Amino acid sequence: MLTAAIMVIISTPAWSIQRPATIRPLSINQLAAKPDSFVGKVTVVGRIVAVAPGKGFTLIDSTNCANCLTECLLDKSTKKIPFLWTGSAQVVKDVVRVDGVLAKTASGYTFTAERVTKQ
Repeated sequence: MLTAAIMVIISTPAWSIQRPATIRPLSINQLAAKPDSFVGKVTVVGRIVAVAPGKGFTLIDSTNCANCLTECLLDKSTKKIPFLWTGSAQVVKDVVRVDGVLAKTASGYTFTAERVTKQ
């Protein structure tokens, strides 16, 4: 019995053990430019511009829209990404880090937030 346990441990290569990776968050503009490249687990940083409590929120790029809010919202070139979120309501104008899952759907993409952290 002891031999079998040792065999299992030895047969698991050290390089196959999963280690947490350091994830550099994407900007909203990076994610919007090539969403196909990021389907799956994603981390994004952006500024909250709209909130629907119990449903989600919308982010814009926090780098390009660092000081403006109204102008960026009205500018048609500003990328906006909605996030599904059923947790506590977020605050408009806050910059947040969102960890979640980007999925491709028949009508586009859906981003489901799993964790939201104020920056």
